[in-house]
Amino acid sequence: MPFASRLFLKTGILYLIITFIAGAVLLVLEAIGRPAPQIISVEHGHAGFVGWLLNTVIGVALWLLPLNRRRFPESQGRYPERAARTSFYLLNIGLALRLFCEPWFDSTHYATAGTLLVIAAVLQLAGIAAVAWILWQRIFAPPLRSEI
Repeated sequence: MPFASRLFLKTGILYLIITFIAGAVLLVLEAIGRPAPQIISVEHGHAGFVGWLLNTVIGVALWLLPLNRRRFPESQGRYPERAARTSFYLLNIGLALRLFCEPWFDSTHYATAGTLLVIAAVLQLAGIAAVAWILWQRIFAPPLRSEI
């Protein structure tokens, strides 16, 4: 399995654990009559969806989608490793920044927190755009004669 796929998958597993721990804490707080602020539930969902599910889906997609040997001969048809790593860092730095800044902004409305939240959104969007570019190159390429 390529390094970038393992990186996405390992990060997904880490977020799966974090999401379940956070969910357990939320349930315990509610059970003892001290519900957490609503924004924490939102962040819990975002960590689970982007952190676990999206990282896992991207890791599997990078691993299993058809190769494009014509477009990426240097990597035997997979993708440029640099593009995959860049998408990983953009997506996950953006996610971490969001998980930190959104509750901060929600509780204080500081302009700095809002600016960092916008930066987080842009980083995540750029990461997804990079992944979409890689995947597009792999699934919408005409096959080589040897692949027909």
